[in-house]
Amino acid sequence: MMKNRALNKWFMQRASAVILIPILLFFLYSLINLVNKDYTGALNFFDNYLSIIFFVLFLIFAGLHLKLGINEIVEDYIQNPNLKSILNKIIMIYSAIFPIIGIISLLKIIL
Repeated sequence: MMKNRALNKWFMQRASAVILIPILLFFLYSLINLVNKDYTGALNFFDNYLSIIFFVLFLIFAGLHLKLGINEIVEDYIQNPNLKSILNKIIMIYSAIFPIIGIISLLKIIL
């Protein structure tokens, strides 16, 4: 059971990294185009549905990748089970809250 769980976490970490690569390339390309634009130009970036979709996907997969990576560090280096449990709960909360805040902020921009 434990071996299968570890394999699933390992696979999800790699899959989220692979999914993040094209999204990050899209944002790097877009960021280069946004450098010389004003605030309105930056807002216009989010008028495009493709940009919105990529941004939401980025937030979701970055949160997942963050959670898996930091959880692995906690599992490997924290020996105290109580502290490990507390840290895992904090990581879970933060890795869910940050994407939600990002998506809510995006909705406020585009609506």
